[in-house]
This record gives sequence, structure tokens and C-alpha cells, in this order.
Amino acid sequence: MEVKMRIMIPLIGDTLSEHFGRAQNFVVYEIENSTIKDTKIYNAPEHQEGSFPAWVKSQNVDLIIVSGIGPKAIELFNSYGIDVISGVEPKEHSNIIRDYLNGTISYSSKLACDKHEI
Repeated sequence: MEVKMRIMIPLIGDTLSEHFGRAQNFVVYEIENSTIKDTKIYNAPEHQEGSFPAWVKSQNVDLIIVSGIGPKAIELFNSYGIDVISGVEPKEHSNIIRDYLNGTISYSSKLACDKHEI
């Protein structure tokens, strides 16, 4: 059975953004049977409360991998059927996706950014 998914990572340059809402760009990996089939980079939309989750949903993303993110944003993503891996140490996005696909991605037990609500 073919397994497909779209994984999004928020970026500052080529590195995972420390805070989801401050990302300059987003990379979306199209994965098929644990193999990268396509990669696209998108400019970040204007950041307004609740706007990023709706935009991510419009990109048909199944999973986002983030460093810091607010608890309300996590709730919104989950309500759209989008899974969130948070607390990942910022590094170059190709290393993060490789770690994810290899089952070696590491993240902290801190699930959200506590600086603000979203």
C-alpha cells in the first residue's frame, strides 16, 4: 500500500525557525513510502492570529515539525487533522526531514512556546 504525506517545516533561511509564527518561509516535503518525492518552499503568509493554521491546511499538510509554537496553534492544527511535532532543535531542514524519515528525530518534552497564546 502506498503511503503519502506532506510535511511542513517553518524556516529562517535554511534552518528550522525557533518560533513557528516568525518563520520567513516554509518548506513542504512530499513523502511517498518514506521517500522524498518533491520539495517546495513557500513564502510565509502575513501573520495574524489563527491565520497560519488555516494556510497550512490549504497546503494539504499532514504534519508540521516545529521548534517553538503556542498551545492554541497546536489545538488549531490538530482540529484541522494536522499533527505537530514540537520542541525540535533548530538545524538545517534537510537534516530534520532525514532524521524524521529515519525515525531518529529528537525533540524536547516541552510541547509549546510559553511566550504567548498562539
